[in-house]
Amino acid sequence: MADFATEFITKLNGKLTPEQMKVVLNELEIFSDDYNIEKKCRDVAVPDDLLPACYKVYMVSKKIEGMSPQSLITYKCYLEQFLYAVGKPVEKITANDIRLYLYGLVGKNSDHTIDTKRIVINTFLDWCCREYYIPENPCAKIHAIKYEEKPREPLDGIEMEMVRDACVDLREIAMIEFFYSTGCRVSEMAILKKEDIDFSTKEVRLFGKGRKHRVSYLNARAEYTLQKYWTTRKDDTDAVFCTIRKPYHALQKQAIEQVIHNIGVRSGIGRPLFPHLIRHTTATNAIDHGMDVTDLQKLLGHTRISTTMIYAKVTQENVRYSHHRYVV
Repeated sequence: MADFATEFITKLNGKLTPEQMKVVLNELEIFSDDYNIEKKCRDVAVPDDLLPACYKVYMVSKKIEGMSPQSLITYKCYLEQFLYAVGKPVEKITANDIRLYLYGLVGKNSDHTIDTKRIVINTFLDWCCREYYIPENPCAKIHAIKYEEKPREPLDGIEMEMVRDACVDLREIAMIEFFYSTGCRVSEMAILKKEDIDFSTKEVRLFGKGRKHRVSYLNARAEYTLQKYWTTRKDDTDAVFCTIRKPYHALQKQAIEQVIHNIGVRSGIGRPLFPHLIRHTTATNAIDHGMDVTDLQKLLGHTRISTTMIYAKVTQENVRYSHHRYVV
């Protein structure tokens, strides 16, 4: 929905005055609350009879193991594109087949995307090997594709205040504070119920990636704004965040992302705002203020400590502070 709104407003540029475009954007924000708009997938559908039986078993096993719906969609898309392009039974696929396929993606996909597709293919073929569908994994011979990873900068203090000031109602400010306080994922917020929050202990019971439960916490700002938002609601749903129009229902993932995107546009921070950026900001600030990395790992729900260590990069400001504190 965020991409749709951006493209739609861009196409109106020059046809309407800035004031008219602002009115259209505001109306679009309100109207889109009750809808999920996704771009049509124009990929060629792979005939079901061309897909090997082991692929179907693999996808079922991933679902049983708790892979997220979005990851399942990604794996399905990438693997079906690969199997259709190679056009061979799995047991006859060679390392050169995979290399030629990946080489054909150069110029069409970024190096990062190509490497992600390599990882998906490797994961599938490794599973096939362990399940004795193939004698060895031909993708194991292919090295990772190097790419320049752009560091994602968290919101600084001024940007966070600009985001807060850009909120136009209690639902928006409560959503921002909730994301920041809990560090939750957008998929976790979308299924959250009122009963999952205990104001007496400030605990928030989250159910998220990998079908795992964890507990996060509300700070004073998040608790205050959330309770204030709830007092203004006229619905009888048990969703923590819901639509503003009848029939009332929980905000879905795309709708939440659209709300956050719209706040970012109004804030003037000069870059896209999305839920994971707020989560990134929470993690970075927690590390900067001395939270132990293992505690942060538990708070964020990371399976591997290496994922959490992304936020533990030493900044020059940290070095300067430590120098002034310890080198006297």
